Amino acid sequence: MATEYKYSDLDLDFTANPITKDISLKYDVEAVKRSLRNLIFTKKNERFFRPDISGGIHDLLFENFGSIQTVTIRSRIENLIQNYEPRVTEAKIELYEKREQNTLQIDIYFRVRNIPGMQELTLDLQRVR
Repeated sequence: MATEYKYSDLDLDFTANPITKDISLKYDVEAVKRSLRNLIFTKKNERFFRPDISGGIHDLLFENFGSIQTVTIRSRIENLIQNYEPRVTEAKIELYEKREQNTLQIDIYFRVRNIPGMQELTLDLQRVR
């Protein structure tokens, strides 16, 4: 019996499938996680045919981290998900500053349409110059 997937996306690590030698695919929850990661890490004007896709998260990384930045980053991520990831039906976003590592940790808890259960994605945004 063949496995039936609801969603699939290219694996942007561009690893080759060992059998078909084609680019590997991500399926279902992993496809949605990859999409969320790409949306959050996309910088303004980085996508040639969709320069409007950007959360502007990187622009805020050099600001002093506080409640205003927390609200702004959370709001931008929520807008990205709502506008560009229709497979996510609900999302909760938590932010943690890791001062020692100069990093902002983003935890996203979300549900994927037509797939049961709550999913989790953890991303680390690093302040680098």
